Amino acid sequence: MTTNPDKPQRKPMLGFAIFAVIILLMIVQIPYMSIDRTYCEGEVPVPGRQIIQAGPSNIKDAPDVLMLGAAWCPACKDATRFFVKNNINYCEYDMEKNAIGAKLFQEVNGRGVPILFIGEHRIQCFNAATVTKALQEAGLI
Repeated sequence: MTTNPDKPQRKPMLGFAIFAVIILLMIVQIPYMSIDRTYCEGEVPVPGRQIIQAGPSNIKDAPDVLMLGAAWCPACKDATRFFVKNNINYCEYDMEKNAIGAKLFQEVNGRGVPILFIGEHRIQCFNAATVTKALQEAGLI
């Protein structure tokens, strides 16, 4: 086999570099794959207001934080990690897979996820400082 001197040759390291990048991306995703999420069971009251049909049995077990999220959402996973790390009682509705979550998302005119309800606060997206402040104002931390 002859090589054409005018045609640029691939460097042998290119294949290795691509392989290394793929492996690195997979390693970075491991924490996101291993997180256990707490999904709401039935209707629970939204902190700061009542949902229609939320009965007394739901209210006593109401979470301190209600999150509208989605399985594919990295910010939702970050929020979940934050709540677990800080021992915050929360639950999540997947607004794509759960009818109650979809209804709530529409009711609050959701434009993206996560939407967090903490005390009287409605927080769009996840920012640890903003969430911490809302939790402090609600007396939860």
